Amino acid sequence: MQSNHQDAGIRALFVADCHFHVRRHPDEARRWERFIAWLDEAAGVEQLVLLGDIFDFWFDYPHFRMKGYEPLLRALDRVRAAGTRLHFVGGNHDIWAARYLHQRHGTEPAAGPLTLTLDGRRVHCLHGDGLFGRDLLYQAFRGIVRHPAGVWCAKALHPEVLFTLSTWLSGTSRHCTRDEVVEIERKAARWLARQQQATWDHLIIGHVHHPHTAVHDDRRLSSLGGWLDDLNYGCWRDGRFEHRRFPAA
Repeated sequence: MQSNHQDAGIRALFVADCHFHVRRHPDEARRWERFIAWLDEAAGVEQLVLLGDIFDFWFDYPHFRMKGYEPLLRALDRVRAAGTRLHFVGGNHDIWAARYLHQRHGTEPAAGPLTLTLDGRRVHCLHGDGLFGRDLLYQAFRGIVRHPAGVWCAKALHPEVLFTLSTWLSGTSRHCTRDEVVEIERKAARWLARQQQATWDHLIIGHVHHPHTAVHDDRRLSSLGGWLDDLNYGCWRDGRFEHRRFPAA
């Protein structure tokens, strides 16, 4: 779980669920500082995957840019300048960041799921919201906010109105309780066992805020822990996925 991005054999790094606010909360200062330090260490690694909800709110207006994230974006500039390939998979909070991030950092313009080939393994990456549950109301909401018509309707709102609405909907990001952890692991194992026709070997997700790997036959599912109280991330090293934690100080 220790951090050392320059270990021999590291092919890719994965991080999700930082939930940084565009209007920075005072209690986020340390997490911001450590994340930028983590990005600076990531410079030169072959690939970096931002697996959603890095930003707690983002929307791409044609003539309006989110200003509060500039220190983080400059750190990503340094990572890209060092030769690292950046990938962005949008989460339920920041799917609308896709266009600006693609233009600036060369990420996938649609910010949808992607598949990487690492050491002969097909590694599929998606944010993971709605993956295990059967919440029909949330599935409908997810479909609306990711549909072009939903994006068009949102652009008709004033930025401050959309920001206030999104903040109200987002709630408070937090770690899982002990009971939630048990339920997440149970659902992950059950879901993975049903993926007999999957075309990937290893699925990596965010969203659940719990670092865990489920195994079924030769197929694996790993969830990232999030960048909250514990500064969790993942890496692909020597042909396998590892959960890691960045030092808090």
